[in-house]
Amino acid sequence: MELLDLEQGLKACASAGRVLNCQDFTGVQAGLTVLKSREKYDLIFFWGKILGQKSDYYLAYGLRDSEFEFPSKCFFYAGEDFEFHALPQITEEEADKIIELGADRPFTGVTTEPLQLAAAAGELEGEEGAPADGDAQKGGKVLTELERLTQVVQEIDFDTAAVPKGSYALNEAHVVVPSSDFKGLGLSQAASLDSYVHFRPPISVACLRAMAHTDAQFYANFLDQLKDDLPKGCWAVRQDPSVSLVTLRSLNWPGYVAYHTPCTTKFGGVYFGYAQKCRDLAFIL
Repeated sequence: MELLDLEQGLKACASAGRVLNCQDFTGVQAGLTVLKSREKYDLIFFWGKILGQKSDYYLAYGLRDSEFEFPSKCFFYAGEDFEFHALPQITEEEADKIIELGADRPFTGVTTEPLQLAAAAGELEGEEGAPADGDAQKGGKVLTELERLTQVVQEIDFDTAAVPKGSYALNEAHVVVPSSDFKGLGLSQAASLDSYVHFRPPISVACLRAMAHTDAQFYANFLDQLKDDLPKGCWAVRQDPSVSLVTLRSLNWPGYVAYHTPCTTKFGGVYFGYAQKCRDLAFIL
């Protein structure tokens, strides 16, 4: 959710238990204001909060224009001092290694904490008692919790990041921009999962074809729809009794909630949780 809509957005997500206390809200608001000025962003977004054993992480992101299609998301993190710093870039090999080193363990809140293998330490020690730390790369880079934070945030964002269909469009330069024609979903549309898409580069063949198409009628149909996510039923849609608010909750990533106010341009999403995916969801539904 965008900085200027932070208070209203958190109120919209409060029904799902996603809130900040007064101290945290003030700290996040001040930290994002400084970040926006320092990094020269037109818009800055609050992404969410990942809970740790010793301290918590506050996440945000900004959008940079790209020369083609999707703007790049630049993620930032902050601790209890609410001073935001850029998350490091990681390679695909490092992301795979992070998952191997135990992706479902709770965060400690210490960025310099080295990752350790999930297996028992005794199984990893050599005959000479070599320490079983996270340096599985044999003298290479030791991965820390900060790199794991990057991997988890990107994974959650890829699986969630829900926005109303039609809120973004491709312009003539083939760049994704907010749609000037979007006035909000109608009351019945807003309550349907079919009306929401992922704000990220598409992966489905149909959407990739739409992006390659030159006809303007396809320019608003180039994003992957939430209804196609697996397993089926991994999203829960709830309409407020007053019919003035719709929320979507991810069952794959408990803690993520998106909202939209029908007939307005107000929408957003936020994540609060332990960054643990429900990997047994297909057997639960």
